[in-house]
Amino acid sequence: MPRKSKRPCSHPGCPNLTEGKYCEEHKFLHPDRPSAAKRGYGSKWQRLSKAYLRKHPLCVKCMARGRFTAATVVDHIIPHRGDPHLMWDESN
Repeated sequence: MPRKSKRPCSHPGCPNLTEGKYCEEHKFLHPDRPSAAKRGYGSKWQRLSKAYLRKHPLCVKCMARGRFTAATVVDHIIPHRGDPHLMWDESN
């Protein structure tokens, strides 16, 4: 049975070809990461983050520099690391 063709390693500047995402040389630098849904960013997060952006349409970091730029992402101030209180606290 034919194999899928190899592709370039996804590590910036690496010319090695690989069957996966990273070559053997860079695999240890990029451990497998659970999906966004498994990390808590499922449909509930999508719904709440869109609502948050509607209420807070400007980028907080840009406003601190005197720029008015539309916000495109919602991020936690303190990383939640699986703590549901921090994950769903709107002030975080």
